[in-house]
Amino acid sequence: MIREILSSIKEIILDYVKHRLFPVTVVVIVIFSILIRRLFVLQIIEGEEHMENFIYKSEKTLNIDSVRGNIYDRNGKLLAYNELSYSVVYGNDPNIENRANELGMTENDLKNQILYRTINILESNGDEIYVDFPIELTESGEYKFTVKDAQLKNFKKNVYSVTDFDSLEDEKKNATAKDVVDYLKTVRFEVSDEYTEEETMKIISCRYKLWLNRYQQYVPVTIAYDICEQSNAAITEYGDELLGMEVSVKSLRRYNDAEYFAHIIGYVGRISNEELQEYNKSLPEDEKYNGEEVVGKTGIEQYCESELRGVAGYETMYVDNLGKVIETIDKKSAEAGNDVYLTIDADLQKYCYDTLEKEIASIILANLAPVSSVEAGENTKIPIADVYFGLFNNNYLSIDKMSESSASALEKDIYKRFVSSKDNTLSEINKILTKDFTPVSALSNENKEYMEYICEVLSKNDVFNSELITADDPEYIQYTNDETSLEHYLKYAISVEAIDISKLDAQSNYYDSDEIYTLLCDYVNNYLSQDTEFDKLVIKNMIKSGEISGDDVINLLYLQGILNPDSDKELEEYRNGQYGAYEFMMKKIQNLDITPAMLALDPCSGSIVVTDVNNGDVLAMVSYPSYDNNYMTNEVDAAYYNTLLEDKTTPLYNRACQQRLAPGSTYKILSSITGLSEGVIDQGTYVYCPGEFDKIDPAPKCWIYPSGHGSLDVEAAIQRSCNVFYYQVGYSLAWKDDGTYSDSYGLGRLEKYAKMFGLGDLSGVELPEIEPHISDNDVVRSAIGQGKNSYAPVQLARYVTTVANSGKCYNLTLIDKVTDYEGNVIRDNQAELLNDVKLQSSTWTSVHNGMRRVITLNTMGSELVNRVNVSVAGKSGTAQESEIRPDHALFISYAPYENPEVSVTCVLQNGYSSGNAIELAGFVYAYMYDPDKLNGAEMKGNVKYSD
Repeated sequence: MIREILSSIKEIILDYVKHRLFPVTVVVIVIFSILIRRLFVLQIIEGEEHMENFIYKSEKTLNIDSVRGNIYDRNGKLLAYNELSYSVVYGNDPNIENRANELGMTENDLKNQILYRTINILESNGDEIYVDFPIELTESGEYKFTVKDAQLKNFKKNVYSVTDFDSLEDEKKNATAKDVVDYLKTVRFEVSDEYTEEETMKIISCRYKLWLNRYQQYVPVTIAYDICEQSNAAITEYGDELLGMEVSVKSLRRYNDAEYFAHIIGYVGRISNEELQEYNKSLPEDEKYNGEEVVGKTGIEQYCESELRGVAGYETMYVDNLGKVIETIDKKSAEAGNDVYLTIDADLQKYCYDTLEKEIASIILANLAPVSSVEAGENTKIPIADVYFGLFNNNYLSIDKMSESSASALEKDIYKRFVSSKDNTLSEINKILTKDFTPVSALSNENKEYMEYICEVLSKNDVFNSELITADDPEYIQYTNDETSLEHYLKYAISVEAIDISKLDAQSNYYDSDEIYTLLCDYVNNYLSQDTEFDKLVIKNMIKSGEISGDDVINLLYLQGILNPDSDKELEEYRNGQYGAYEFMMKKIQNLDITPAMLALDPCSGSIVVTDVNNGDVLAMVSYPSYDNNYMTNEVDAAYYNTLLEDKTTPLYNRACQQRLAPGSTYKILSSITGLSEGVIDQGTYVYCPGEFDKIDPAPKCWIYPSGHGSLDVEAAIQRSCNVFYYQVGYSLAWKDDGTYSDSYGLGRLEKYAKMFGLGDLSGVELPEIEPHISDNDVVRSAIGQGKNSYAPVQLARYVTTVANSGKCYNLTLIDKVTDYEGNVIRDNQAELLNDVKLQSSTWTSVHNGMRRVITLNTMGSELVNRVNVSVAGKSGTAQESEIRPDHALFISYAPYENPEVSVTCVLQNGYSSGNAIELAGFVYAYMYDPDKLNGAEMKGNVKYSD
């Protein structure tokens, strides 16, 4: 019938054109009208049986995710893998407008209702939404941003739909978290007041995530991962009502033993627009990423992205109006990613991490004192009050929880005491700032701390520009010497225009100095009254004064779920009066029920790097504390991420690669090599140590001062770590052939050998790493590892690896090989040789002998490093960064001394003594070479060693 109509239309066109009755364009329009009318008449006359032959079809393309490759350790132990699961995908449905009209609702009302129903289905089955939204609703009912600085600006820019943050009016630039929520609720998404605050936040977060895709409306977003079968069934059943909601099968990334490997492996997440553009620049069309794929965000996941990823596939098809596939017109199978094998030994890695944590705990216990405070000094002890406060300071015990209606009677009582103490403290601060010119020296220690904190707040918030007052300004000198009051100092700051009045609640630009100071005091009072860090200072002083007791803290640990009372032996003994709060806390730290990471005291962190010295493989690389990357992968758990950001121990920070410290006396090995190779000393050179080096002024001292080491050769100097010997080496290196002394000349000679041993470059590991810094000042002190020498633990590991194998300086590697999914080797990775250091054999002999003597003659025979069934050689180091905090402890080493196989580098930030780093290394060597020695071995945490 259609053929007949078209034939008739053709005759009409020819007739019209032949007789030029109308212009051609008019003819075409008329013909189309006739065609449509006749087809419509045809439908009416011939009925529905003719419509059965008409098939609606549209073209759709289904992306088929590739399977990401696995990550294994060197022995084939699975570390990272994929798991298929159900995820809820939320997108823009083209039928939403019609459905809203049918129901007599607005589009926003319907979208909000659909989200509300979906969230209820998920939560009723124990599932929940996972959406990264940078505002949280706290337990106390306050809205709070979870991002800062550039991220916060970018968030506000997106919320208010501008391309440049600076183009926003001040009101929106300074919008609070509640302001943003109210805007999104009332203006952007029109969320009804019938929903609770918690429900509104969930709806807004999902709507916002999809709204970010408003220029790519065909791209849906995932709002829930790994949902259960019941949630899947319910959402699928009500699919025709929950427009825009779909359940899809997704491959989720999982990590075994996550805490041990997180800094190495990293995690994956959905590709960002910036990453999409960058990755697709160099890829052929059929290998380009789509907007829903995941990519490595950090670690090996990121470094090996191109090998792990594989290639996504697709299937292009025609579907009918019910979504049924009619015909497949194009198809490309997904290609699985390759598997990556690391050089890491998983069992060794886990042992090193656990042992490092135990060593740090043992140092805390060895230095713990049953007092509320101590004076900072060389032998700094840790007051038990600091342990109690550490649990508040690092956010394990919550002040907010004590204020909730569901809080226990004890929590409410402590909170009442806290509120009273805070009010009194604010009143006292106001008196100090406005009615009392008492110099800082006359204030109590607590009030001194509050004054210092106020200065920090004003500076941090750009209210006080401290750079406008120079260090030689008499007013600055008087204040820093505690000779004047903070009131006097701030008024001086106003007089030199170091106070930014625009940051205060000023209604005019014309105020005299007293009025500005009044505004400043109001600012301080308002800020402190809402500041959680100030609240912690109040808690700290309540603990010191006994207003919050050790018993209170112990009870809070159980009431707030930090410790579990079930089968808790220590709790039972404590409640039976067998010991008090101090002994209870000691036992909990010893058992690691309370870990160093929880307390965030000095020490609370460290790293261990173990290498194969003969090929540059990294066998273990530990950074403590760590985190669980399962919460960071696929979709970031915003609450967990926020706790990591607020954690005082910075667990996201990879200390093995990114923490740069002075090497201390570990650098004396390099100075020995430089001195011997440059000819300023030889094996027969003896240097007399009287305890200080008097050839420069002021005279630097040896660690043994006022005693002295007497006369030493190079091997004894390494063994005894004599500063005076190496002062002399540095001093001699600075003399030129023409008889002139040049600090820079000597530094250049040290730098030459530092670079040979890899200390001038990144270590080579396939992770982000801080740049090393070779000292460029004071050759005499630089020769003992001071000056400006500063290196990451992994860089020291490469240095000692080169020493151990007598000259092969490798670019260290974490990657052993890459295979396809069938196990065929695609890439057999080897560490590259950076330098082949050629030295006199006598130089190597002196260095190795000296390092062996460090162990055999300097350490106690009872130390584990001396008792293991392997000959260890090494060099310790102590680095002082602060006069009021414990020194850093370092130890570089290798074994066996006779035929080196492995190196072990241990760094304990604020670890008190290098003896503790030696003790730690002894446990690592025992694990690798003599595990029977571990039975009954105890960590002391107070091993004294001088270097």
